[in-house]
Amino acid sequence: MLSKEIEEKTHALRKIRGEELPGMDIEELQRLEKELEVGLSRGERFLEEITALQQKVMFQTLNLCGTFHKIIIMSARHFRNRSGAQLMEENQRLKQMENLFSTQTHVLEQVQSSESITNICSSSDPQDNDSSNISLKLG
Repeated sequence: MLSKEIEEKTHALRKIRGEELPGMDIEELQRLEKELEVGLSRGERFLEEITALQQKVMFQTLNLCGTFHKIIIMSARHFRNRSGAQLMEENQRLKQMENLFSTQTHVLEQVQSSESITNICSSSDPQDNDSSNISLKLG
């Protein structure tokens, strides 16, 4: 029972890879074409979603950079009139802000790294794919 299912899946994979195209009739070829179109459109949707998320992260990071810069300027103005204890508290708060900024920068670097992977995946030859499941290639 399990071996029959494996055999069917292997046969379907060979068809998708094009290893059995000469033995397929028009109906089977049309079905295969439709499956490939669905997979490609799904892959395109994934790429669009990834791009939109990357743009959102970039925008938020730029906003965070601007906010961080404003905080530094405001804090510098207040330093002149503060006592030692107040300066230590302010320093602690600024360190927390710096950690937050550092985390956001790290996220941005990861997004840019995933963008490189996405570009590699999207520029590869579709015949080089070893699987019919496009989402596995993107993930």
